[in-house]
Amino acid sequence: MIEFQKYVAAGNDFIVFESWDRTLNFTENQIKSLCDRRFGIGADGVLILSVHENYDFQMNYFNADGSRGEMCGNGARSLVHFAISKNRAGTKGTFWADDGSHQFIQAGELIDVEINVEGKLKSWDIPRKGCGFINTGVPHLIVPVEDVSIEDLIPMGERMNSHEAHPQGTNVNIIENSNGIVSIRTWERGVNTETLACGTGATAAAIYASEEWNFSWPIKLAFTGGDLEVDRRGNQYWLKGPAELVFEGHISLSSLQSN
Repeated sequence: MIEFQKYVAAGNDFIVFESWDRTLNFTENQIKSLCDRRFGIGADGVLILSVHENYDFQMNYFNADGSRGEMCGNGARSLVHFAISKNRAGTKGTFWADDGSHQFIQAGELIDVEINVEGKLKSWDIPRKGCGFINTGVPHLIVPVEDVSIEDLIPMGERMNSHEAHPQGTNVNIIENSNGIVSIRTWERGVNTETLACGTGATAAAIYASEEWNFSWPIKLAFTGGDLEVDRRGNQYWLKGPAELVFEGHISLSSLQSN
């Protein structure tokens, strides 16, 4: 039996494990089994906390479809909370993820994590004119719309993720300018459906809002699952929001589909 904790961060939910000695390894099917919302624990992804020689800890992230994820903003904030609770980190420090190094700060009940941004926002005319594309640890397509509530996001996400313009796939965000706040919905690659929030998507959308809509930093974003805030400090982008432990338990690896 192995211990796990279940976290929720603005509606994004994660199963979190500690493997400080790096001995815990899941197969792709075991990840899928863990994240299954009917026969497993249920989550958007799995996080594993492990040791790193040069940082407070290492973040290992797996999407619900079993694939390895380069980065997950809300997952990172959840893992910071978990690491602090396990005395593996203080309230300020650094960690390593597949997309590189990150800083973090615990600010009261909120967790603030640095998001790495690769390159600049690109103009994008797929699926319509006026879109943007940027990598915030993972690729994100930003699609401005008049009303996020009426858009049919799931088929758009499926179509764009397999489009020839996105050879590595992409996350898809529809955003609306709601009187100084960005209303947003995200289709997540790796979960392969709409999620209740997305931290790297929030960062990508905030950059779009700053450059295309002249929003001032910090920028607030309203997701179905809760609110996030993105700030730019010098040349760094910081994602802030809640990360909450909702329950914990034990699970047997033998109960998971392993092949």
